[in-house]
Amino acid sequence: MQKIAIILLNNKGIETARKIKTRYEDAVIWGLAGRVIGADQEFDETGNHLRGLYQNGVTIIGLCATGILIRALSPVLSSKQSEPPLLAISDDGALVIPLLGGLTGANEMAREISRLTKGIPAITASGARHFGVQLEAPPEQYALANKGDAKRFTSDLLSGSKIKLEGSCAWLEDSQLPFTENGDRLIRLTIKDETPPENGLLYHPKLLMVEITDKETTAEDITLGCKSLGYSPLAIAALITSDNGPVNAAKTIGKNLSIPVRLVDNFADLKIAKNNRLAKDQLQNASSLSIIELQAPPELKYLGKSIGKVTVLGLGPGKSDWLTPEVKSALEQAEILVGYQTYIDMVPVREGQQRLPSDNRVELERAREALDLALKGRHVAVVSSGDPGIFAMASAVIEALDKDPVRWQTIDFEVLPGLSAMQGAASLAGAPLGHDFAVISLSDIRKPFETIEQRLVAAAISDMVIAIYNPASRTRRKQLKEMKQILLEQKESDTPVLLAKNIGREGQELHYSTLAGFDPDLVDMRTLLIIGSSKTRLISGPNGTKLLYTPRSYN
Repeated sequence: MQKIAIILLNNKGIETARKIKTRYEDAVIWGLAGRVIGADQEFDETGNHLRGLYQNGVTIIGLCATGILIRALSPVLSSKQSEPPLLAISDDGALVIPLLGGLTGANEMAREISRLTKGIPAITASGARHFGVQLEAPPEQYALANKGDAKRFTSDLLSGSKIKLEGSCAWLEDSQLPFTENGDRLIRLTIKDETPPENGLLYHPKLLMVEITDKETTAEDITLGCKSLGYSPLAIAALITSDNGPVNAAKTIGKNLSIPVRLVDNFADLKIAKNNRLAKDQLQNASSLSIIELQAPPELKYLGKSIGKVTVLGLGPGKSDWLTPEVKSALEQAEILVGYQTYIDMVPVREGQQRLPSDNRVELERAREALDLALKGRHVAVVSSGDPGIFAMASAVIEALDKDPVRWQTIDFEVLPGLSAMQGAASLAGAPLGHDFAVISLSDIRKPFETIEQRLVAAAISDMVIAIYNPASRTRRKQLKEMKQILLEQKESDTPVLLAKNIGREGQELHYSTLAGFDPDLVDMRTLLIIGSSKTRLISGPNGTKLLYTPRSYN
């Protein structure tokens, strides 16, 4: 799925943005907070937001000045062969300028958008401008075998050469390319494994499906099988297998050969024109292999289902600027959000994205639900606040995998880090975690308080700074008072204590106290405590600010 972000810095372009979204339904309209009304999602700082999106491969359509995009993205620009499209569009849609990504679709997008907005596509690439196509960047249903020759080939055409076409392709035939029966340059279209023609280009229409039935099958088997039948491996549209087939082998091959994998149970849907079954003696490892030749390139989104994925991610403490670009990208791609209601509510609503909230005490049930949805080919994001690996859902999902190691082996799985609450609180206060520290949860829902007591004593005797998660709830107040007494037996009464409430959210507060003087009644469910070591100090910083820090040098 192509990831597209439409960027608005003010409300003048909102109608143009919505018009563009009618063509790219999965696009997300991002609006600058406080300036744009009606966007799908908000951002607070333009430069960091744009760089984060671009580094995660997101196509950017900026309804803003070209200079804003250029200055923001110049530090992160890389290879022209892999960069996502970047377009600048006037807020009325009159000018559509593809700035980057001509080889990855920017020029074609400029034409599509200009037709929507009745604007002018300001395409500067000579070949694309004169001929209406960019020969180096064919549609995804075709592969160019000799990309390195395309630039010279285009230059020859601009100098007056004509083309002879062997094969049929609407993408080329509907262009303004100079075709003639006696052309001195040649474009050939074939699924056969051939050497590119001299002074020509060789395109392979993706008409092949390869069925994987044996877990021992390798990428070498696929390549060898194609070549033994005279096919080019570049003509493979997808690898197919069933839910009960060797999915992991297919995934490995797909990754190695950059070929998508689809799970198909009803092969009749393929409308098979020719099925070539290869025996073991024609291969290296597989017991057999089927290479299916189709009559036309398939639309993969209608073929079976994709391999499902679970992404466990952390939203940070709540401030949008503290959301990592990697997590932003994952939230955009996810079809379904699963998580505790409070955390899902922190994610802006996105059209077409399903939200499945649940209670905070059903972590394993929530994890299994997400994994089962992935088995159906869905991309699921399991949402946590802070970092998902710190008292959060990453552990719960992996525990579910551990309890049933076979059930979900075929899905993709990843954990994306987030900014933890203790890091957010520490940064606002100064640097209280500047030396060794321990992190302890006071919740006794999943472990007995005797264990919590032992860990508090051990951390206090070690003279570490202690970050306390889940210090209290509306009904669980006793443990906090017991914690205070336990620590007073091991630490000095004037040990600095930080109470951080609603970090990164509305109502954010920092309270400074001492271990003896801090009031447990000030603590609620959204409070994080940081209790200093013997070296932690509270000082007066610039402009009278308070700074809490623990020195790097212990002695």
